[in-house]
Amino acid sequence: MNFKKTAAIAATVGALTALALPATAETNMYGSARLATFYNLADTPAGGKSAGFDEHLQGNSTFGANFKKGEVDGKFEVGAGTGSVVLRLLYGTWNFGAGKLIIGQDYNSYYLGSAQVHTDDNAFKAYGAQWDTRQPQIRVNLNNGVYFSVIQPTGNVSGTDLGVNAEASSNVKMYLPKLNVGYARKAGAVGYNVGVVGTTFKNVTADKQITAILGYANGTAAFGATLLTASISASQNAGNMSFLGRKVYDATNKKDAVGFEGFLQISQKISDIISGNVGFGYAGDKIDAPAKAGVAQNKFDNKMAILMPSRKLLTPLGA
Repeated sequence: MNFKKTAAIAATVGALTALALPATAETNMYGSARLATFYNLADTPAGGKSAGFDEHLQGNSTFGANFKKGEVDGKFEVGAGTGSVVLRLLYGTWNFGAGKLIIGQDYNSYYLGSAQVHTDDNAFKAYGAQWDTRQPQIRVNLNNGVYFSVIQPTGNVSGTDLGVNAEASSNVKMYLPKLNVGYARKAGAVGYNVGVVGTTFKNVTADKQITAILGYANGTAAFGATLLTASISASQNAGNMSFLGRKVYDATNKKDAVGFEGFLQISQKISDIISGNVGFGYAGDKIDAPAKAGVAQNKFDNKMAILMPSRKLLTPLGA
């Protein structure tokens, strides 16, 4: 009797990195319920007008917990919007003396949002604030202000994907993570954060090695009860790093997408629980490609958002 066997063999080089908290860790639970109540007025593309009352549970309504045991901390947080529950944060932190090691899903170090409340506290995401979602990462924050991160890249191929050859189906060969290095400090009433994030990959369609990179600077400055918040960045192929609303490399014309993004906001503290905010955000990308059907392709594809005078409650609803 003959038996025929078919085997799939995968070779992998790497390391399993983990932080574990003892069951006796100190636990602090928190949560917030955020209800949006708006009356929306909009001009339609056909020239008409629409209006309607909007009331819904926002997706950033959260429930979570902080854990601490000696030099190891942990955090877990989910968001519960209308009809959905999603994981927002899940990470562990080890304080090794000269700094902290963070492993898990967290905000990336270059993100700074505004006080924009419309669209479920959008905070100028894709309109000035560099947002590529909360992502799995390994990060080191040194006490001297230097930090560096190894972040899950766009087109990440997990071990479970190897059987269906996800790399070929996505038409991208990605061998490096998204790498971020920066420096963040606070000097009196001024806090600042500067750095760069980037990666490189091969686009099979264009048969070209693509570089995606973004340099940024952001921070805050307090002048009594007035707070100034600002962010600025310049980038190449930011969309290939999952930055929301940004352009990707043009594989057809083999051209990079070059762009700029930033915002400015002024906040005035009115009382211990209310502040007033005004601001402006902008994002734009340009691809120097040939004209198509008489339309120039080398103009900026830009958009902006204005934060009109608004109030924001400062109630401490959680960590």
